[in-house]
Amino acid sequence: MKTILFCFTIIFIVISLEGFSQIKVYEDNRVKIFGDKPADDANKDLSVQIYGSYGEYLANGRLGFGAYELGTWIFSNTRRVYVGEFGTNVDSDQLELFGAIGHYFTWGQGYDYNNIIGKSVLEIELDENMVLHEIPKFYFNTDVYAEGIILNSDERFKKNIRPLRGSALNIKLIRGVTYKLKEETTVAQTSGNFSPNTEKEKNDMDLLATTKGKMKNLNRNRIGFIADEIKEIFPDLVEEDSEGYLHVDYLGLIPVLVESIKEQQNQIATLQSILNVKQ
Repeated sequence: MKTILFCFTIIFIVISLEGFSQIKVYEDNRVKIFGDKPADDANKDLSVQIYGSYGEYLANGRLGFGAYELGTWIFSNTRRVYVGEFGTNVDSDQLELFGAIGHYFTWGQGYDYNNIIGKSVLEIELDENMVLHEIPKFYFNTDVYAEGIILNSDERFKKNIRPLRGSALNIKLIRGVTYKLKEETTVAQTSGNFSPNTEKEKNDMDLLATTKGKMKNLNRNRIGFIADEIKEIFPDLVEEDSEGYLHVDYLGLIPVLVESIKEQQNQIATLQSILNVKQ
């Protein structure tokens, strides 16, 4: 019996050493996992470094969360959730943030308080030929500031191209409105007698005050359209999401406006010609 116990003890120690050999902890508590390049991170910027198995520089390291490829659901044979270096068997030096069916970006107190900046989702849509398509979409719950937006518009991306007709008449039916957004986001509250003691608490309080100030910007007057009304006139410019909310393709109105102006210019030219003949 003692011999059997001794054998099991030896096996346990060997297995443990084999596992720990993949993790190295330095005297300053820095951790390197699945490898070590002693000359790497000379400035000691990283607390934890995860290596991969590819090449001289041990590329493709990844950190996974929860089940990775196990399960019985629709994505049972697909990677689930991880963060790591983009690519397989390539030293890309690019970050990959992977979620099998999407991502959530949160702030403040996070998802439980509806503090959601944006989300990407994978939606299933049925086309006119009754074929299912997986469509990735990104929803922003905040104003987006950018130096420019450039859309794919090459003719090679498109099919069934047809000219717009009757744009001027339809434009007359559109109603522009001013409005304010409803405030749905919950901002973290603090007690009125709370007094920050540390530098971090003071910084957090300053950040909270700044955030509350920016949230007031949601209450500003905006100019736009009502999606429900646009759907009656230009149904192709309105999309309904999985929760039943309507969204307007504002950029899609630009070609409509262009064709409307052209139609009006043709009408003006025709009237001008009639006047010239009468004179």
